[in-house]
Amino acid sequence: MHLSHGLRYLLVTVIPGTIIPAVAVFASIHFCVSRSLPTHGNGTILSLDVLVIYLMIKLRSAYDARQEANLARQYNAIEVPILRGRWGLPGNIDVLVSMLKTIAADYNHQFPANLAPIWGDLWNYKFWGSNMIFTTNPAYVKQVLATDFSIWVKGDDITIALRDLLGDGIFNSDGAMWKFHRSVTRPFFAKDRVADFEIFEKHSEEAIMKIKERGGEPVDFQDIAGRFTMDSATAFLFGESVHSMSTPLALPYTAQSTTASSSSMEIPFASAFKSALEGYSMRIPVGKTWPLWEITGDKNRPYVKLLHDYVDPIVERGLSNKRKLALARREEGDEPADENGTLLDHLVSVTDDKTVIRDELLNLLLAGRDTTAHAITAVVYFLVTEDPKIMATLRREILDVVGPGKAVPTFDQIKEMKYLRAIANETLRLMPSVPGNIRCSTEASVWTDPATGVRHFIPKGTRCMWSTQLMGRRHDLWGPDADVFDPMRWLDERNKKYFLSNPFMFLPFHGGPRICLGQQFALNEMSFFVTRLLQSFSDISFAPDAFAPGTLPPSEWKAHTSGRKGVEKVWMKSHLTMYFVGGLWLRMS
Repeated sequence: MHLSHGLRYLLVTVIPGTIIPAVAVFASIHFCVSRSLPTHGNGTILSLDVLVIYLMIKLRSAYDARQEANLARQYNAIEVPILRGRWGLPGNIDVLVSMLKTIAADYNHQFPANLAPIWGDLWNYKFWGSNMIFTTNPAYVKQVLATDFSIWVKGDDITIALRDLLGDGIFNSDGAMWKFHRSVTRPFFAKDRVADFEIFEKHSEEAIMKIKERGGEPVDFQDIAGRFTMDSATAFLFGESVHSMSTPLALPYTAQSTTASSSSMEIPFASAFKSALEGYSMRIPVGKTWPLWEITGDKNRPYVKLLHDYVDPIVERGLSNKRKLALARREEGDEPADENGTLLDHLVSVTDDKTVIRDELLNLLLAGRDTTAHAITAVVYFLVTEDPKIMATLRREILDVVGPGKAVPTFDQIKEMKYLRAIANETLRLMPSVPGNIRCSTEASVWTDPATGVRHFIPKGTRCMWSTQLMGRRHDLWGPDADVFDPMRWLDERNKKYFLSNPFMFLPFHGGPRICLGQQFALNEMSFFVTRLLQSFSDISFAPDAFAPGTLPPSEWKAHTSGRKGVEKVWMKSHLTMYFVGGLWLRMS
């Protein structure tokens, strides 16, 4: 019999750790009080039972707080300020509920953005009695990712929550398993491989043809970018594309004759991957209690099964080819090296473990598809909604360096286009593909505020969350125009004044030993596609009339005068990666 994650969590964790002790205390109190107050009835007894249990919880909480305060003094430090909810409910549950509501209905990362003016750049949510700190201070993030890298891990809370989708792949493992995946994958992202644009050329041509077939009618560019990166990534990783461009494009809301959504037009593999990603990412905000939201079962399991059913035969073919090559080598005494093989070919050369290979392929598909798809979408969003001079300047650079029409950009030409790279950096500063991240400490440590010298005690077992998005918009880090999209900040004196003096304030590809291996691959893919797009279309404009009702930012957001919430033309949200609600509808000709 297969138990759901929720039932297993109840049986193994909640009942032994909470219910049984509570029942025992309840029974003891009931017995003692009933003997001393026999005439007061069950109502009085029950009230006393509840009161004593509540006091026991408060005493345990006070004891834990006292222990942490003592440890902080031993480290000559102070505790991270604890955020208190309006109602002071146990476990800060009122704060958690408020945060989940904001995630569902507000601007991306608006909840911590609202807290920052009051609490600064470091606070402790203290959900369910566990330390869960939040920061936007680059010095603290550097300590987590680099200086104290060895004591900050993904942690069981995250790896278990995402294991159904990502297994023990490179983005969901720690220690020896992470080192193994890293060492196996690193050689495949050597310069000669990431500089080969043949895959990009093939799939960008398919994407551009799809757009042209619409004859200037609105197209969901986010959908196009997702299909392009899905086909490119699967060809790069598996050796064969899933051909997501083969299905019809989504229709704008005004042209829809049915209630079918854009996802219903996707190939099953792409649709399942997106649905599984959205479903499993919702486990993270609620922490280790996520199984309680899945008492009746894991509704995302069918999506994972579809992904496995697609990838497993590909892995088996890769292993079969390996065996055939080994046999040929024994018979002929030689085996020609395949320098142009896929990542699958590379993986099967170092292991026969099908699960390890599948996990790694799906992990890298997440990185190769969703993150780059968002980056491409966000670049074009800014080009069509910001100052028209920005797009004109970029088009002029592309035509000067690469040429018009069918001229295909090379690696050296992409590298030469400084304004294109500045636009990419500015896009990832304001709308990073992975807007936040999280780690868990395996040892106690101290963080020192570089501005004030204040030492903060970080207990063992602390979960640390940070917002790359909010860090990229801090006025004290980027200047008074931090909320403005201005690519020139990467080319003028502001680059030296702000970024070069503090590189950890810009982390679109992470940092430290776990910095993204595919960073150059992603930048090349994004740059290539944007170049081909501007070579192919001279008129690209935003099409707000094509969005479905409820997918554009609510009108009341315009009254928001701080940050970008009041000026944004699309509704940003995120699961593990960022996306636009309702897509990005454009007209191109």
